[in-house]
Amino acid sequence: MGGHPASADDPEWADVRFVIVAARRTGSNWLCTLIDSHPAILCHHELFNPAGVFYAQRLRDGALRPESVAERDADPVGFLERIWRQPGGHRCLGFKMTHGQAEPVLEHVLEDPAVRKIVLKRRNRVKTCVSEKVALKLDSWEVYDEADLPDRRPRVDLDPRELREHAARNERFYERVDATLADTGQTCLRVDYEDLRRTEEHTRLLRFLDAAPYDAPLEPTSLKQNPVDLREVVRNFDELAEALRGDPLRDELLDREA
Repeated sequence: MGGHPASADDPEWADVRFVIVAARRTGSNWLCTLIDSHPAILCHHELFNPAGVFYAQRLRDGALRPESVAERDADPVGFLERIWRQPGGHRCLGFKMTHGQAEPVLEHVLEDPAVRKIVLKRRNRVKTCVSEKVALKLDSWEVYDEADLPDRRPRVDLDPRELREHAARNERFYERVDATLADTGQTCLRVDYEDLRRTEEHTRLLRFLDAAPYDAPLEPTSLKQNPVDLREVVRNFDELAEALRGDPLRDELLDREA
């Protein structure tokens, strides 16, 4: 697809452009704020969320001229070109896209070899599904202040068929991403949510973005919203565990890590 070709002769463009591609509730907000804490990196959130244009969390005070959803949706690729031209003095500039957002833009960035791809997954498919159900129930997708966490998390019921369909839908999304990258001869950096707290993973991310090591650790501002033990969240936990006997999803349901 078309677009302005980035080059070293164009001072308006960051040296490195990137996109984080992820299914919902796989830790993408956490990853965005993690790498955005590096002084050379500016990482926006969901620029193409149907509900709004979500810039980097630290720039939501009007540092960038906010564009309306209508302005963005009138010319999504043109909107992205304007974003690419506002690195704000940062060497690396990126954003994230989740499953189901702005399909033409997703194809545009996936097919553009000048945009580096970070593909984020969560190994635990049950926690991914449960987290999405809780977020939908609360209508809360980002939390940056402990005071904004509810005193009690809502509990949800989870049907085995619903869980399997959710996992299959996400897998089809990732297969599509992989197929596009393979067809265009591109590579990507694959990252798992469960590894994001490891400093070795931070080093991998910075190397992929050609960001020099920093003398302070990367620190995310996004807060974890759900407990690791799904017994505290899934109301029909015992029935679900029984229904999943012989299915690898059962091990993920019982997992008390991350």
